[in-house]
Amino acid sequence: MYSLTIHFGPNAIQWQFLFKEKEKAMQYHLDISKALGRDLPGQLILEDDFGQNTTIQLTGVHGILLEDINAMEEARIERSLADARASAKLQGRARTDPTIRAAQQGAPVLTPMGGGFRQ
Repeated sequence: MYSLTIHFGPNAIQWQFLFKEKEKAMQYHLDISKALGRDLPGQLILEDDFGQNTTIQLTGVHGILLEDINAMEEARIERSLADARASAKLQGRARTDPTIRAAQQGAPVLTPMGGGFRQ
């Protein structure tokens, strides 16, 4: 599955279109890219594989993004695994860090009756 996201204007408006086949998504991406290179880009009629139909005035387009959704899912998994590994390393290092260990032991306690400080 492929996602084609079109960003409009200097604001944060974007539209997303989904395609089952790479070729169709790539063709729309190419059509928009070519049109944006012209002085007067015109309009594009776009229909995705999930019932969205639109006519876009391409002069308002500021960017396009084509994504392979399956590859992006794998990338999110890899990023999450990297975060989990980093968290595990952090916890291991924190257990052996002298400053953190001293802070976790707490401050000494003053006991009454001349007992002095106890750890």
